[in-house]
Amino acid sequence: MKKLLFLLEILLVSLSFTSCNDDEWSNDNAEMAHVYYYGLGNVKYPGGNELKYNVTMGNTVAIPTYFFSAFTRSYSPEVWYYTSSKDLIEGVDYQVTDSLGQVLKPVHNGGYSMIWPYAKQGMQSVYIKAVSNKKGSLRVLTQDPTVTMTSDNVASTSITITDEYEVRAFTENYYVTVNVN
Repeated sequence: MKKLLFLLEILLVSLSFTSCNDDEWSNDNAEMAHVYYYGLGNVKYPGGNELKYNVTMGNTVAIPTYFFSAFTRSYSPEVWYYTSSKDLIEGVDYQVTDSLGQVLKPVHNGGYSMIWPYAKQGMQSVYIKAVSNKKGSLRVLTQDPTVTMTSDNVASTSITITDEYEVRAFTENYYVTVNVN
């Protein structure tokens, strides 16, 4: 019995030293108050980049993207999303459009701008239109494809940093594949 009580006492002391600080992840953490996350919905495949969309010539596919925020602010964060392909040429084989079908042009290191009014959490779609008969695939990414993101390097996940806010990408679910058939 003494042995059991001794082990229980050691366990309780150990737990008191290893408990997590909930403030680090709560909405009350001042260091994270103006840090937001931008990502792709991958409901069926959490933890990877396996989600695929298909589009045929002349058609457009809508790809939902999400902005994660717990607050409404006076500013409107801007993020960029990107496309990348080894097979297809943007502007020749596919176009990035808005919801009305108007062709968008890259504005930031090959990325397309997306504004999140008042930093409100929400969803906006990226639209990819297949415009040639060429078959192939492309990726839609929430981080510049020249950046190598790793889960142990938070700086590698930053999409936008200003004096007012920071927006980060996830190291998982940061791209989807669009197959042009």
